[in-house]
Amino acid sequence: MPELPEVECVVRGLRRRIIGQTIERVTIHLDRIVRGSPLDLAGHLPGRTFRDVRRRGKLILIGLNGGLSLLIHLRMTGQLLWLDSQAPLEKHTHVIFHLASGRHLRYRDQRQFGWMQLAESDRLDEHPQIARLGPEPLEIGRDDFVHLLRAHRRQIKPLLMDQAVLAGLGNIYADESLFRARIHPLQRASRVGTVKLNRLHTAMQEVLRQAIGCSGSTVSQFRGTNGEIGQFQNHFRVYDRKDKPCPRCRRPIIKIRVGGRGTHLCPRCQRVPKS
Repeated sequence: MPELPEVECVVRGLRRRIIGQTIERVTIHLDRIVRGSPLDLAGHLPGRTFRDVRRRGKLILIGLNGGLSLLIHLRMTGQLLWLDSQAPLEKHTHVIFHLASGRHLRYRDQRQFGWMQLAESDRLDEHPQIARLGPEPLEIGRDDFVHLLRAHRRQIKPLLMDQAVLAGLGNIYADESLFRARIHPLQRASRVGTVKLNRLHTAMQEVLRQAIGCSGSTVSQFRGTNGEIGQFQNHFRVYDRKDKPCPRCRRPIIKIRVGGRGTHLCPRCQRVPKS
């Protein structure tokens, strides 16, 4: 699933391309991608202009004139592609925004888990998909981060990935952040010392910023708005590196399951916590 860096890269790509563009019509090939009535989407958007694009957690929020916003969640395999209207129609293209400029904004999704929905712009904070989200990992301060995590007795990796705790982290960046901070993913958050939590805050923000600078990570199907692949997978230190040497101590990386998710770590640099 695209995580914070990948969604941020999509948002930045859209911001450069669609702001000021006017929608002529909308073609929907798969109704279930649209939450609510697909007829509302196709009926309310023609004639409207894209005004802004931003991110909240893993959600893309596209503001339109007339007090409406379009919420999009890419989920596992969703892609938003900026294409010429004459570009061949790729398989799994489910929604097409036909723009007055002759361009298309197309939504592709092989596994069909993603969704989009219209909402009132001045009530976005009340939307259930937004109201439940925790603070942004790149915005939360160090002291607030430490206080937030120390208040929980849960294992630290599932806690980091809980969108109600922090909005945007997923499997890749939780593994990479915990490795840099030398914290075992099974450690109870409430038992991690303040020094290590400070280190984790720094590591998390460094990893996320580096990933954004590398256009995200492409480990399966993630693509940017121009179809470009991310490059941060070339800089992974533990994620998806089972049996390869730890870049710090050279011991082989191992893979375990934490909270039902495959988890990569170094058994020497990230010691098993005491019970």
